[in-house]
Amino acid sequence: VKMVKGPIDFVGINQYTTYFMSDPHLTTKPKDLGYQQDWNVAFNFAKDGKPIGPRAYSEWLYNVPWGMYKTLMYIKERYGNPTMILSENGMDDPGNITLAQGLNDTTRINYYRDYLAQLKKAVDDGANLTGYFAWSLLDNFEWLSGYTSRFGIVYVDYKNLKRYPKMSALWFKQLLKRDQE
Repeated sequence: VKMVKGPIDFVGINQYTTYFMSDPHLTTKPKDLGYQQDWNVAFNFAKDGKPIGPRAYSEWLYNVPWGMYKTLMYIKERYGNPTMILSENGMDDPGNITLAQGLNDTTRINYYRDYLAQLKKAVDDGANLTGYFAWSLLDNFEWLSGYTSRFGIVYVDYKNLKRYPKMSALWFKQLLKRDQE
């Protein structure tokens, strides 16, 4: 206990989407045990029939950039503004898209642009955020969905493992280059 007691170095946050929360007694309970039962809340992607945001490929992932801001500000205010690192942030496409479809990932560019704008707003409002990691650099094996979804900014041809930068990779390159010019 002595070894882990004391201040933390940083809080790592994985932020992909946002949910509406409600009283779990008003909805049907999930069949499987998991973190939702521990929290004793129901997770909802819609309110009054209106989706919380545009859906990505995975059924659990909606584009809700304002959730990023609210998460960072909540941690800032609730926990005394610890050092935070955004350790995962991204959206997916179907795993069976063609190379041409995969390279033209304008939806992913819009996702990152909108989420990073909310991240900047939180930093401007005093959130102690020191790092950001896009999920993910490469299309990869996802624990819950295997190769059926693609999160990468680089397309991987799983037959030969050849890699192709998507438009989002080029967008990130320009974004990062902007401050150097």
